Amino acid sequence: MAEKKNYRISQIEGKITWQIEELWEGGTVKGPYGSKEFAINAEEKIATENGFINDLVLTEAIGEEVSPASAFEKGEDGNWVCVQACSIAIGNKEVVFTKGLTFTKGHPFMGVDVVDWLEKNI
Repeated sequence: MAEKKNYRISQIEGKITWQIEELWEGGTVKGPYGSKEFAINAEEKIATENGFINDLVLTEAIGEEVSPASAFEKGEDGNWVCVQACSIAIGNKEVVFTKGLTFTKGHPFMGVDVVDWLEKNI
């Protein structure tokens, strides 16, 4: 019988992002991920590709979904600035933001009009 591979999904302390903690010998911590679901899907994909999906066990998910509103501030000029590094699930992809990036409406970042998305979702 194969050994179970326990893992935990946890919110990175002080951040809106999540990480995977592999709880087996030689396991690693991976992240950041924009949501708990992206983290789980990433670990399940790795387990499938490496042939241990049937042995994978999610032991717990720790954290609280935090709004991206805490990671961005809107300036008086209408531009948005990232004030906390994060990654956010937008559509079917995960977009990674670094502190200090500024976004202007109509200027896509990684194929996403970030200002438009923020104004509709915050």
